[in-house]
Amino acid sequence: MSRHRNLAISILLSLLVVPPWAFAQDRNKEVLAKIGNKTITVTDLERVIGMHDPAQRRMIEGNPQIKEALLWQLVRSRVVADAARKKGYDKKPEIKAQQEIMAQNFLASVYLQKEVVDKVTVSEEKAKAYYQDHQDDFRTPEMVRARHILIRTEAAADEKEKKQLKEKAEGILKKLKEGQDFAKTASEVSEDPGSKDKGGDLDFFARGTMIPAFEEAAFSLKPGEMSGIVETEFGYHIIKVEEKKEAFLEPYEKIKDRVKEKALQDLKKSAVTEFVEKALKEAKVEVYTDRIPKHGQ
Repeated sequence: MSRHRNLAISILLSLLVVPPWAFAQDRNKEVLAKIGNKTITVTDLERVIGMHDPAQRRMIEGNPQIKEALLWQLVRSRVVADAARKKGYDKKPEIKAQQEIMAQNFLASVYLQKEVVDKVTVSEEKAKAYYQDHQDDFRTPEMVRARHILIRTEAAADEKEKKQLKEKAEGILKKLKEGQDFAKTASEVSEDPGSKDKGGDLDFFARGTMIPAFEEAAFSLKPGEMSGIVETEFGYHIIKVEEKKEAFLEPYEKIKDRVKEKALQDLKKSAVTEFVEKALKEAKVEVYTDRIPKHGQ
């Protein structure tokens, strides 16, 4: 749902700069809205939808709410644009110059989409080759599932207070070593509100998720083993590892759709970069970045 909402917001914002010729008058198509003696037709709406990439178009086509939002934005844009014309904004040189820049950008975007991006495809052979060359992208990392007990220290705590809190943690560790249940103890004494009610359970996590000292201790333990006192910026921890999952490479057949999608996106980016670099070279472009005015000049 959030994905659709974010897309809708993006589309609505982009429509604020839709050029006037996007609202072509087509009396032979079904009228979706009337603004005085002007109309917005199915063709107008389809043209705006067509301005987006294939993935976005598919999402829009399958979501009536987004289509309705698009239609309303077309209406609002037309009404506000008409008000601007009545005030002569379309005749102002600075606005005409901005319109020209926007038209150039839009033309370039459409050309790249139609002539470069939409022509990129990924065969089964290419997908398999991509999988072989990018195995780290499809590897599930080593993970551990751990519980912990935290005795929290405040940043302003002095050495005496820290010593007392560490002694408290050591007392808890002693009882655990004597056979006291870890999960039950965590639910009673841990000062980590995020895991206390779950018996200290942190679920599975990979490297790079936790702070270094905690992570180093957790990954050094075997399932069933318990750490000593581990000090971090949050306080004193006692860690128990419940399970471990070794890193493994996902089989191609299981994730081939994901592989093809990632390969397609990378190939599209490469195709656009290659095309633009070639076009810049053929156009004999010269750019003088040293002449860009600095702030305050």
